Amino acid sequence: MNIPTSSFPTDADQAGIFLIRSLGIPPMDAFLLLKDLLDTSRGRGDRITRAKRCIRLGGEALADREKSVSFSQAVRASLEARKHRRPRTLQEIRYMAARMMKKCPELARKQVRSITPEDCGRYLRKSFPTPRQRHKGRLILSGILNYSLKRGWCRRNAAFLVPPPILREKRIRALSLYEAKRLLHTAEQLFRGECLPACALMLYAGIRPHEVKRLTWKHINLKSGLVSLAPTHTKTGGSRHVSILPVLGSILSRMSSAGSPARSVCPPNWEKKWKEVRRRSGILKKSGWVQDVLRHTYASYHLAHFCNQNLLQKEMGHSSPSLLLARYLNMDGITSSTGAMFWTHSFIPPAPLKKN
Repeated sequence: MNIPTSSFPTDADQAGIFLIRSLGIPPMDAFLLLKDLLDTSRGRGDRITRAKRCIRLGGEALADREKSVSFSQAVRASLEARKHRRPRTLQEIRYMAARMMKKCPELARKQVRSITPEDCGRYLRKSFPTPRQRHKGRLILSGILNYSLKRGWCRRNAAFLVPPPILREKRIRALSLYEAKRLLHTAEQLFRGECLPACALMLYAGIRPHEVKRLTWKHINLKSGLVSLAPTHTKTGGSRHVSILPVLGSILSRMSSAGSPARSVCPPNWEKKWKEVRRRSGILKKSGWVQDVLRHTYASYHLAHFCNQNLLQKEMGHSSPSLLLARYLNMDGITSSTGAMFWTHSFIPPAPLKKN
């Protein structure tokens, strides 16, 4: 029987087998591994070149997977990196991330590197029913993935590639003159007037509810006529100074003398007391209390009386007039004369509080 000489192992073949054995791999296993590699890389072009490319790409994918972390780990690391931020900010990040992992259980274990824009869109739709919630959820998710990107745990911020939901801003009705006076009168009558300064600051200076809780009397300078809000106080993280107009100065001057400058403007157990003041005032019973109604009231009456949009934008701390025009100004029923009355010391005496 004639056996082709090419069938006999050459010195190079013997050397190859020897090298394979030196790696601790049986020759048959090495052969099967090579066959799988060639089958996987099958396509146009040189088979060896494609196999080498397959090995390189597979090595990169494996390194990416091993270097990445799960979404739940990324959330914890992101919160740790932001521990200097305000407690409310951290609480919001923690809540929104937890909600997404609850509604989409697979997200907690998913490697952040493997999260796609399609995944992000699905997580947001399943977790948040309203456009405004999805908008906030997208910001939180994007922040976590952006932190992961900086740490090298992913190659892109997939949430950033998800189009933001369209938000249709609803204008909030400003309080009438009677409602504003009624609210101030109730704040003055209940709890020895402890809630009056904070109420007046929200109504006559446009201070946000969460901002007023961080204010102390040292931030209020009646001589210079300014309320100073530090970056740690404001919603946007920037400082601003708000003018103390005479009607506000009259209220604050009666309450500022007692106690230390480090004393909080809001009294102890503020949330419960403020809720009771709103309830006893009896305003907005049908539509309910809107979080920023006093800030909206301030903006509407300020523009009606002072007719200075640039000044109002500065006082409210807005970087552009777009938000002011889109959401804050609701001038229905507000004229220059009612605007003037709002900024006087007294208008429309309120009825006595009912005992309830």
